[in-house]
Amino acid sequence: MLTIGYHGCPREVGMRAILKQEGLEPQNKAYHWLGDGIYFWENDPHRALEWAQEKASRDEVKEPFVIGAIIDLGRCLDINLRENQNP
Repeated sequence: MLTIGYHGCPREVGMRAILKQEGLEPQNKAYHWLGDGIYFWENDPHRALEWAQEKASRDEVKEPFVIGAIIDLGRCLDINLRENQNP
């Protein structure tokens, strides 16, 4: 199954990824409640930009930027499906 994802990041990081100079690096932050990884907002570039802008407001990002990706979900747990939710 394919989906479109958007990743908020510093402009220099996004441009290096787009130009295939460097890949995105998985992060390990306390607020990553799903674990280590690279987080994308599904079908929501505006939310990805808000995320990057929030980080810029705390001086964690110099220039907010968003990149998009076509993501092959492969085998994954879709918690939006009732049969995958705990009763």
